Amino acid sequence: MKLRLLFYTLLIFVGVTMSACGDDDDDDAPPPHEVGIWDLKNYALINVPADYASNEGRRFELNQVNLGIESYELNLEASGTFSRDINFTGVIPQEDMGTWAVNEGELTLDSNDFDDNESFGIEKNESDDLWLSFPLQFSLIQDDVLDTLTQEYADSLTDEEFSDLFDPVNVDFVFLFERDE
Repeated sequence: MKLRLLFYTLLIFVGVTMSACGDDDDDDAPPPHEVGIWDLKNYALINVPADYASNEGRRFELNQVNLGIESYELNLEASGTFSRDINFTGVIPQEDMGTWAVNEGELTLDSNDFDDNESFGIEKNESDDLWLSFPLQFSLIQDDVLDTLTQEYADSLTDEEFSDLFDPVNVDFVFLFERDE
């Protein structure tokens, strides 16, 4: 009887030790792709409707889209906290911190300073960049109109006529961040 009790005690000890060793393996796992310091480099359009497909992946420099952002640094820590510094044209820089989480392809930033959480679609791409997207209505020209539009004709239009060529289109607007090395 004592031998069985010793055997079961030893079996439980070995089981606990083995499961503890398995936990150590998790500590050696690389952090998720999102962890790191990221700098906003430019913007892009994705998930563009078929009639406007020539705009899929279209990139814009920071000064080409009037968001007023001069620079945006986002630091996502492995601990689940974040900090960010955003510099806007003519406005006091915004510094913010809080917690972050990724769930079902969505990054949520829960700020300590602001009441509203921010949620973004999140993508990892072949360049190892961080793409944060959100739905936005953007003015675009249909591809079949764009294919026939010449510079001479566009120059002959009044501002109102030229503006009428654009349609409001629902797309995903992407903040393209590169890892800060």
